Amino acid sequence: MTRPPERRPTTPRAAPRDGRRGRIATVMGLGVAAAVLLAGCASVGPTDNPVARKLTWVSYLNGDDLRAACTKGETDRYRLVFNADYQKHVRTYDIVGDRGTGGALVEARVLEATDLARIDLDDPAAVARGPVAKAQLSPRQFALFVLRLYESGAFEPAPSGVRLPSNGVYWLINGCRRGSWFFNAYPYPSDRFSDIRFDGPLKELDGSAQGTGVPYPALPRPQDAPRTLPTGGQVDSAGVVFEVQVGRDGLIGPTAPFGTWLFAGK
Repeated sequence: MTRPPERRPTTPRAAPRDGRRGRIATVMGLGVAAAVLLAGCASVGPTDNPVARKLTWVSYLNGDDLRAACTKGETDRYRLVFNADYQKHVRTYDIVGDRGTGGALVEARVLEATDLARIDLDDPAAVARGPVAKAQLSPRQFALFVLRLYESGAFEPAPSGVRLPSNGVYWLINGCRRGSWFFNAYPYPSDRFSDIRFDGPLKELDGSAQGTGVPYPALPRPQDAPRTLPTGGQVDSAGVVFEVQVGRDGLIGPTAPFGTWLFAGK
């Protein structure tokens, strides 16, 4: 009786490599990771640290730090963010009421795409920080600013369900007024955006000697303004893209799943 021939173990063949597909998967993976990091840590307020700013950006947009401290008797605080493509031009305004004078202190920042021609070799990180300006509002100026917020519907319910892509144009505002939290959004193009009144005092401030001196970018034509993320996932030619969704009382979803960013030096 003859034995059947022994079968030798076979080594499975490696699947052919698709270099292009591998590169796309890598880029997509990096995009997802970067998008997660953008929503990673809790904001502690405005910061000059560019790494901390990216890690706490969604939390900062949502005003998590302002909301946590918003109780009766607390100083009024306002935050306004103008996004004209996150990778190209962002402006932030943090405004804190001054009980002593009845006015307020404004801290304004402009974050633009890094321009290598503007890098200062004595302070290379200055470009990433962007221009910063601090100004004092008189009681009359502060009262007028709050009135313009009221006229713009800032203290009314936010447009729940609206999605704001990072490559789009919009205002996001939030804060604590008389111990009550408020949050609102103004996507472009929309009637809400067209009816904004609070940008007037801010533009006037930016153009003054106390302001950043950086002009606002020209708005795209309404039909050209991005309203959704670009096709292709979380990365485009300019870098990571992402979107946030507006709820009735803030952004929807976790804004700081990794907790507070402890090294956010100002």
